[in-house]
Amino acid sequence: MAQLVLIIIGVIIIGILGRIGFKFSQYGQPKHLSPSSQPQTADDSAVTLFIPGYAGNRFSFGGMLQRFVRSGVANKSLVIMIDRHNQPHVTGHLDAYRPMVQLVFATPRVAVRQQAAGVLAVVKYLLAHEHVQTINLVAHSMGGVVLFQYLTTAAQLVNLPEVRKVVTIGAPFNDSEVGQNTYPIENHPLTTSGPTQTTPVYNYFLRTLQRLPNTISYLNIAGNIGDEVQSDGVVALNSALSLKFLLRPVVDRYHEFVVHGKNARHSRLHENYEVDRQIVQFLYPEPTKTVVDKK
Repeated sequence: MAQLVLIIIGVIIIGILGRIGFKFSQYGQPKHLSPSSQPQTADDSAVTLFIPGYAGNRFSFGGMLQRFVRSGVANKSLVIMIDRHNQPHVTGHLDAYRPMVQLVFATPRVAVRQQAAGVLAVVKYLLAHEHVQTINLVAHSMGGVVLFQYLTTAAQLVNLPEVRKVVTIGAPFNDSEVGQNTYPIENHPLTTSGPTQTTPVYNYFLRTLQRLPNTISYLNIAGNIGDEVQSDGVVALNSALSLKFLLRPVVDRYHEFVVHGKNARHSRLHENYEVDRQIVQFLYPEPTKTVVDKK
């Protein structure tokens, strides 16, 4: 009997590992819509880059991108691995219609500035090799800080693609540590003029975000699992939503959305179907496309 139980457990473990391995393989591959479509609007033509958080990998946005393709929303055109020297290694081809690009860092536990330099290298590659003129940026967790570091750097350069839309998901804009999780969760209350206490990352962006063009639209998504701190279990709402004070000069182009419940947990935000809907509606504002709510 004991031997039978061990066999059953072994089969279950093998099945789970096989499923994980299959997803790992699928999440690292481009996937295109069939039949292909032609862009009708500027939103359809923009290339959207997905930036993972600290220690992120192909699982970070792999599921979301797969759902977008399966739902007929957009093409997962490219998967770009950024090596430790910030050189992009590209798989796939760029579609004309709603191309999405998944970024994966070979060394995912590095500083914000180094990852932002990697994003810049990818953008320069897309400009030089694909003649990309407009981009969107979507980022989770520390990737949101990386995203804004890229924007402040790019604002000082010339002839880079125009950034149309930015989406941040559970990003720590007023935490002392923006990468590794720290406890207790850092939580500085917000007043009508901003946080009661600010951190170096917040103060840096307070000085530098004034460089950004006033043409970018922003969607800031945060999670609230209903804990005492009012957080997603890692990042406090007050930290994520402090972005609106950093973007005060363009507040009319800033939107925020809070996800509630157990699926609002930090590591689950990019697997949350309401987050999917908000992103799709923001990037591609049309009523005819919806995200499939099945895995």
